[in-house]
Amino acid sequence: MKAKFSTIVRGASLLAALTALTVRGSDKAVAADAFPTFESYIKVTGQAPSINGDESAYQRRMQQSKSGGIGIEDLHYIKESKETTTEINGRALTGSEDYLGQIKLTKNEFGSADIGYKSFRTFYDGIGGFFPLNGNWQPLTNRDLHVDRSKLWAEATIALPNAPVFTLRYANEKREGKKDSTIWGDTDFTGLPNNNPPISQVRKIVPSYIKLDEESQSLEFTAKHTIGNTTLQLTLLGEQIKNFDTRFVTRFPGEAKPFPSPASTLLMPAAQMNNQISYVQGDGIDSKATISTFTTETKFNDQLTLKCGLIYELVHADLSGDRSLVTQTPTATGVIPINTFNYQGLVGGSRILSYAGNTSLTYAPSKDWSLNFAVKRQEEYLRSDVAFNASAASGTPATTVATTPRSGWSHGMEKITTPEVGVRYTGFRDVTIYANYSKASVTGQEKNTSAFNPLTAISGTNALNNISEAHGNYTVGANWKPSTFLTTRVEMFQKSHQNGYVGYGARAADFYNLDYNFTGWKVTSVVKPTDMITSTTRYIYQSGQSSVTGYLPAFPEYPAGNTINHTISETIDWNPNQQFYAQANVNFVFNNINTVYPRAGTVAATVTNIAWDANKVLQDAKNDYVTMTLLCGTTLSAADDLQIQFNYYKADNSDVALAAWTVPYGMMVEETSVTVGLKHKFSDRVVGDAKVGYFDSANDTTGGKTNFHGPQAYVSLTYAL
Repeated sequence: MKAKFSTIVRGASLLAALTALTVRGSDKAVAADAFPTFESYIKVTGQAPSINGDESAYQRRMQQSKSGGIGIEDLHYIKESKETTTEINGRALTGSEDYLGQIKLTKNEFGSADIGYKSFRTFYDGIGGFFPLNGNWQPLTNRDLHVDRSKLWAEATIALPNAPVFTLRYANEKREGKKDSTIWGDTDFTGLPNNNPPISQVRKIVPSYIKLDEESQSLEFTAKHTIGNTTLQLTLLGEQIKNFDTRFVTRFPGEAKPFPSPASTLLMPAAQMNNQISYVQGDGIDSKATISTFTTETKFNDQLTLKCGLIYELVHADLSGDRSLVTQTPTATGVIPINTFNYQGLVGGSRILSYAGNTSLTYAPSKDWSLNFAVKRQEEYLRSDVAFNASAASGTPATTVATTPRSGWSHGMEKITTPEVGVRYTGFRDVTIYANYSKASVTGQEKNTSAFNPLTAISGTNALNNISEAHGNYTVGANWKPSTFLTTRVEMFQKSHQNGYVGYGARAADFYNLDYNFTGWKVTSVVKPTDMITSTTRYIYQSGQSSVTGYLPAFPEYPAGNTINHTISETIDWNPNQQFYAQANVNFVFNNINTVYPRAGTVAATVTNIAWDANKVLQDAKNDYVTMTLLCGTTLSAADDLQIQFNYYKADNSDVALAAWTVPYGMMVEETSVTVGLKHKFSDRVVGDAKVGYFDSANDTTGGKTNFHGPQAYVSLTYAL
């Protein structure tokens, strides 16, 4: 920490000295020489934070290592001759583990080759939840989580004159590491009593994490050729995915019931309310996909263009995995671990076959009109089967473990038809009007069964449903530019979704319907009162409603949720002269989600009564926040530019009073940062940057336990090659 802080101090002192030297002469007229633009260059950088507070939270928020970093931020080299071009790009930054190596060769009238590799690190923080009533917070022991993403590719293109263009591309992408999960474990350490039904003392705030091991490989071949006024393109893609992710979750850590188990009405201390359960869930998928795409585009004339496309896709996927549960089980002689499996040795497979075709016609009968008509048709067939072993403990105490086989299957078919219409008119003076419409209609069938023991049954409980869906999108808008002083754009939109699942045959009683709709509009206005000032104002409004009917045909449809969102933003740009510029931006977001509470929940629906959330777990929520930024820069001399930036963010949405019934979700954060930077031209081949900033994050969502603040310095040197 001392080493980092001394680096900060030296960087700040250097910046202050450079600024003082240049400001002393700023009262005189300064020529605003442009900084050089290098065709080939290397940029070396270093940064060093000095964080007080939670370093893991700093890494997650800033996506930078708590130890800082150094390396090559950007390398670009290009060399051109009469017939060939060589381009090299690179990057190598420690801390963020951001690397890039790329070589691209191009030969005129022949083709090109592109080979490269890149990787970068994303930081995560295993903090879990925070319970405000008693201040309970149980972060992971190791919160320093991160995932490394990488991509290796090689591409070759042959583009001979008057001949088809052929492209072959191979890509290998990986995702490896650990990240936090929002599937949290349970705890009784909430300070709430266990004998107060229907209110539960249990809260899901115990953190968990996922270990990722994912790889995707693809090989793609493309052939493109133009014959007359028609362009043809064929794409063949083969893709293989191999993933195995492992989730680690602990429920009721540090808890064990007494033996024998007491009555549920007896008031118990938190450490004796439940038994600790640790489970490790592995999910594997090994899939192979073959995709063929053929498209044509025919331009008959300036008024008429026809596009057609066909897609064929076949996917085979093999599933694997297990979920092991270790329960700390109390017995007469003490607590012993009992290992059972929700599922073990899972073996499954899916086969998906999909066909799709689309046709679109663009017609411009005059210079003012543009019309587009399109239709898409897709058919998809799915078949899945699975087998696994399940084990459970029985007895008093539950120490006898028995294992039984389980099987299951699912079959499905869907047919989707989507017509689309678009129109654009520019015949009015200074006004452009446009509208778009599409509606996807889905029909199909779904058959599946619950897990069953193949030794005693030939199938489980079957669910047979007819599927009907309709998804509509409508947009109407206009652009108005009466002068250079004012430009306005208004757009209205609606998205409607209807989903119905009606049982037939042996399960004719099944009935489920879900509808949800979104409507809204956007307004953008750009006002430029002078050449020096530009004001951009934006307003977005969106509201959504959903309704549901479930499993009871006689039961009426009832509201399930509503959302309302208002976004207001203002940006002002001020550029009074060549030596100074400033930009101020503010955004206000007001977002409210009215959930199904209290209309559905723990009390099941009957023919005459809707479901009811008696324990008040479901609650309404809001996500309001404000952001502000101020950026200004000035020319201090022919060789120096100064830039200052200020950022502010605040969200205050958590309601502690809800903790008596549920987890009070909602962010309560306030963040402020300020950065001062100096850019200096040492010569026509060397440019330097120095920045010093200060960041402060106060997070009441975690009771202040993830707060951090401190300075950060950044220095870079760009050298022309």
